Amino acid sequence: MIGNFKYKSIEKQYNKLKEKNIVSNNKGGKVKSVAVILDNASLENVITSNLASKLNFDKKNITFLVYRNFSKKDEEVPKFFTEKEIGFNASLKSDNLKNFVKNDYDLLINYTKSSNLYTNVITLHSQAKLKAGFAGIDDKLFDIVVSDATFNEAVLNQELKKYLTILNKI
Repeated sequence: MIGNFKYKSIEKQYNKLKEKNIVSNNKGGKVKSVAVILDNASLENVITSNLASKLNFDKKNITFLVYRNFSKKDEEVPKFFTEKEIGFNASLKSDNLKNFVKNDYDLLINYTKSSNLYTNVITLHSQAKLKAGFAGIDDKLFDIVVSDATFNEAVLNQELKKYLTILNKI
């Protein structure tokens, strides 16, 4: 009962914030720091190598935040977050999430393959200069939206390279 009430509260606040959200504060300059949001931790190594090789990003400048369902058995690890770390009214409870969204990344890439309220809240709160993700998740969140029916990370990276080159970001 409380869980459903909390979810609705987060969703309501998220929708309000999304309507007020103005597209990222995209300033000039090349992309150096990259934030990545995932909902599948097993993709981290593949995405790191893909971003480093295809888009020439330095591996040490890529930060990951991975959503996973809450389990009492799981230990707290800074790169993971759960729904328990997001409070009523879409507030961020953990210092880990607060630091992630405050960090001024040049690019945030959301690789989630289905709409997830919790990863969307983090994307919305993020101070990243440029945000990218798949179409159909929530297009209002992103500056660069890539449509791919299979939600293939390689396609997103390929399109990102094309648009970042056009925008003179890489």
